[in-house]
Amino acid sequence: MSDSKPPETSDFDLDRALAALRGRKHALICTHDNPDPDGMAAMEGMRVLLDRGGTRGTLGLGGIIGRAENRAMVQVLGIPMVPMDRIDPGNFDLVVLIDTQPGAGNNSLPTDLRVDVVIDHHPQRHDLPFDIQWCDIRPAIGASSTIVFTYLRRCGVPIDKRLATAFLYALKTETRDLAREASPAERSAYLELMGLADHELLQRIASPKVPREHFAALQRAIARTRVVGKLLLCDLGELDYPDLVAEVADLLQRYQGARWVLCGGHHQGRGVLSLRTDHRDGGAGSVMKAIVAHDGTAGGHGMIAGAQLAAKNPRGAATTEGFVACAERLVAQLGLSDEEPGRLVLDEG
Repeated sequence: MSDSKPPETSDFDLDRALAALRGRKHALICTHDNPDPDGMAAMEGMRVLLDRGGTRGTLGLGGIIGRAENRAMVQVLGIPMVPMDRIDPGNFDLVVLIDTQPGAGNNSLPTDLRVDVVIDHHPQRHDLPFDIQWCDIRPAIGASSTIVFTYLRRCGVPIDKRLATAFLYALKTETRDLAREASPAERSAYLELMGLADHELLQRIASPKVPREHFAALQRAIARTRVVGKLLLCDLGELDYPDLVAEVADLLQRYQGARWVLCGGHHQGRGVLSLRTDHRDGGAGSVMKAIVAHDGTAGGHGMIAGAQLAAKNPRGAATTEGFVACAERLVAQLGLSDEEPGRLVLDEG
């Protein structure tokens, strides 16, 4: 490990926070449902940090890990995730929430469960409980993994190749190789992790084999995409896994002329939305909250946002209607109401 210290990104008193946890024996560490690499790497890093102080951590999995790369990350790196339906939160004397916040609507923790630690890089919720013991929320940071990485460095905890690979893949995906919302802390961590990670494992994670159904889903997505000026809209309908909407949104953002992308679908009766923009100060989180309104919960950053629409029926009709309503609000908000919608792919002939 390098002897140099990463740049400080907060005046958060880590020593005091760790001292307040002395004596805790069992920690439940969770992130948002259908976790992404940033949430999983940050959880695993926090488990390693707490273990140094004698607290055994269990990583709770809400939802599913659907994206092939995310499944590969768990399998290749051996990240020990335990489904939440197999966990009794009452068996833990410490509850940690990472890359999400209480009340966000995107995690499987019981709403009445006391959360002791919140670590996140999303904007702080206005309804966040005031008595959270350890609250480190840094919207200026590009990834929650960066915050946990900084903890480990400040405490002198060794970062082995496995954990370094998890952190590096998290930063690569969350910031698009430092091109999206990366702060100086991400750049410093990225450079150090490049020398610590196992790049053969990294390649296995980033390029997993995928089944025929994956390509069928992408074909369906492209066929269903509509172009409204600088906006791309895609309703995927029924989803095999919820984070397919984020995967498709990232893909569609590469379309020449697209400045905004809204992709949606429904899984087990619940609507899922992903919003992307290439405007660095696009306020995607605020835009998503505005278009979702009271139909669900939403959050995000300047260039990326997500939302969940309330479950209304198992067939997804109501959630499809919810996507249409959000899409119409977005078209109006972007001043594109006079644009004639067109298809992304034209019929041959």
